[in-house]
Amino acid sequence: MSASARGTASDYSKGVLLPRGVFRRRRALLAGLALVGALLLVAAELSPLYTVVVGALQTPRRSVSAGSNHGYALLLVAAVSVAMTVAWLRRAAVAGPMLGLLGATALVIALAVDLPDTRAEGRLPESLAYSQARAIAGRGLTLELAGGAALALCGLGMTVTAGRAVSPAARPSRRDAPEG
Repeated sequence: MSASARGTASDYSKGVLLPRGVFRRRRALLAGLALVGALLLVAAELSPLYTVVVGALQTPRRSVSAGSNHGYALLLVAAVSVAMTVAWLRRAAVAGPMLGLLGATALVIALAVDLPDTRAEGRLPESLAYSQARAIAGRGLTLELAGGAALALCGLGMTVTAGRAVSPAARPSRRDAPEG
């Protein structure tokens, strides 16, 4: 047998050795993107989700904000996602998957609750008085989708990064310390 008596002959079994700064930059980037996603959700709640227009000239009759359409639920999602980002920066293991779940929740609200209302035609109150009343999507829907996607991707990235950050390659072992 040609194996060494103590340890391994090469460093291949210890994983890829990356500088610690790479993990810090990745953590900062993911945390910053998660905070941007939360800010996008807050901005979406205050933005118009759709505008009801009538006639061939598309005369605006009323505008509905995204928050009033679904009870300001995305404000709660944004607040909890900021808390999860802070928890992830403090090395909480559950924060990454939870942030991904919050992003998915925001996407479900945007696609299942808000999207159908932005395409409504016959069920609008203005349809009783105007035959050509319809809803036109506003920037609130776009902000909701962007914020939810950012949070979902950050949650995925945080979950993957958390598994790599605790790898043995990131920590020096006692065998590598100088003797003396």
